[in-house]
Amino acid sequence: MTAPEFRPLTERDLAAVTAIQNSVFDPLYRETQDVLGSRLAIAPTTCWGAFRDGELLAYVLGHPWPAGSPPPIGRPLSPPPAGDNWFIHDLACAPEARGLRLAQGLVRCASGAALKLGLVRSDLIAVQGAWSFWEKLGYAPEETLSQALAAKVAGYGPDARYMTALISALKV
Repeated sequence: MTAPEFRPLTERDLAAVTAIQNSVFDPLYRETQDVLGSRLAIAPTTCWGAFRDGELLAYVLGHPWPAGSPPPIGRPLSPPPAGDNWFIHDLACAPEARGLRLAQGLVRCASGAALKLGLVRSDLIAVQGAWSFWEKLGYAPEETLSQALAAKVAGYGPDARYMTALISALKV
């Protein structure tokens, strides 16, 4: 079996990204190919995939975005204002690729690209019980949220947690 190849995603990969997303996420978190493509369009170097023999096994979509202000689910994005924060929008592994430790490799590659862009910190909203995975990588839940941020996080579902980290301190 060949080792997985990690590389930045391209527009040609979006159908496979959408298929994986639809196979692993609850309906609330499923987005159209156009919405996912808008994330790739604003940050092509920080959106990565793990491939084997040309088939996408897992992906991460991350992009610059103002800290403490997660973008809404299901809406295309325009380029954000300049800043130092990398928002991880989505990370998913196809069911047949679980256990291959692809997620850590994807975060390593994408966070390295984020650092090259001058992004020094990161935030995300962990859903579907993924907060423990993110904690192992060095993300920590924010204990005190503004009313506006708490409302945004609540829109991601009942188990959603807002988490932050310094990119240089990630355990990838």
